[in-house]
Amino acid sequence: MMMKTKSTIASPDPALQFLFSTFGILTWLSTVTKLPQDSAMTQGIIEICLGTGAFAGSILALIRGDLHANVNLVLSVILGFSGGITQIVMVQSNRMGIPFHPWISAVIILLGGLFVTAILPLMTRMPLYEFLSHVFVALGFLGSSIGTLASLPWLHMAGAWCLLLFGITGMYYGISLMYRAAGRRIPQGPTLAQLMGEVEQRPEQGSGNGRD
Repeated sequence: MMMKTKSTIASPDPALQFLFSTFGILTWLSTVTKLPQDSAMTQGIIEICLGTGAFAGSILALIRGDLHANVNLVLSVILGFSGGITQIVMVQSNRMGIPFHPWISAVIILLGGLFVTAILPLMTRMPLYEFLSHVFVALGFLGSSIGTLASLPWLHMAGAWCLLLFGITGMYYGISLMYRAAGRRIPQGPTLAQLMGEVEQRPEQGSGNGRD
């Protein structure tokens, strides 16, 4: 499929959504399954490669004037570089018999979770599933980081499942962006703002129907 862009730069958002969805699914997979050291090392390298692509795509989106790319830039650093480097160091430490605790990475992830949570009110005009995708990544970051820092395996596991949901919803959004670029659309559903507006309008509609 070829798209004419003339003198403009095409949006990297579909590819970014794929990369971030892959991050979420890989993080979930590495949490629910005990990966052998060779697979864990491979995952760390892959995460750094994905992070490099996501970082470059985020910079490109910023050049295009997309302010939401700031969120993508944060995610690329946390999920790609921080996660990938931590994974590689963890494997090497285990091989050398050196105790290792990923608390530094957990603190970075915690800060990322707080950042995404703080800007959720700005995303109410997105489709509901896309808004929930940001909620899932925020909960995933908070759960996994606090679970690691406080030694709460169940909370860390809950965070991983939230990241899986983030991966699934993000993948759908990326596919919808590709369809939109080709001049076609797939169902998006209502936005959170629309749903809240409907709820707020119902009492007003009820007060004027002669039943008061």
